[in-house]
Amino acid sequence: MGIKAVSFDFWHTLFTESGDAFSFYGERRRKLLTDALAGYGSVTAVQIHEASRAEAELHDLVWRQQHRTLPAAERIGTILNHLEVRVPEDVTMQIARAYEEGLLERPPTLVPGARDAVERLSTRYRLGIISDVGFSPGRVLKQVLAATGLIEAFDSLVFSDEAGFSKPHLEVFRRTARNLDCEPSEMVHIGDLEHTDIVGAKRAGCRAIRFTGITPMAEQEKTMADGATASMNALPALVETLEG
Repeated sequence: MGIKAVSFDFWHTLFTESGDAFSFYGERRRKLLTDALAGYGSVTAVQIHEASRAEAELHDLVWRQQHRTLPAAERIGTILNHLEVRVPEDVTMQIARAYEEGLLERPPTLVPGARDAVERLSTRYRLGIISDVGFSPGRVLKQVLAATGLIEAFDSLVFSDEAGFSKPHLEVFRRTARNLDCEPSEMVHIGDLEHTDIVGAKRAGCRAIRFTGITPMAEQEKTMADGATASMNALPALVETLEG
């Protein structure tokens, strides 16, 4: 069966962070909490760090085992519970929104070759994005995508916070196929993570390409993908080979 549509992962496939982004975001979030909680008791930087680490571990567990991502407000609530601090709901929501939009202060950049690959593929296939989110939800990632001028190339945008599920849940792949007016077997998904992008796509009945340009495969690692490449420039031709 031929290919009618191509879906992309967002993080480490289309976009990647600058070298110091993680430390920048982490420090920004710690300062936000410190400032916001200044009037609600004595909380140390060490306590904030430990509470944030514990919450991150919980979020990762939910993501891996339940295949969903938690909204920022719920994640902030978990941190506050660890700190044993009670604040008004509107303060929690203000902190959460500041967490969500921190990405815009140092936005991720397109992976080299991604713009050309998207533009070339869009002339032949309908395109979608299937992305899990962290603190920054789909509404923020759409702003990042819009700033590149590429958002109009995509006919479907499925983010885990909006869909209610994260990869490898079958629903996000099947929903994308419906949005792109094709059967899962007529769609190719491109992503960097084996246990979410590749396993999810294959189980949903799609074909899959492992992108290794940002997240390389481990030595002797095997993949379920139908193809793999470290070069965005090679993607259009690789997709075409799968049509056979």
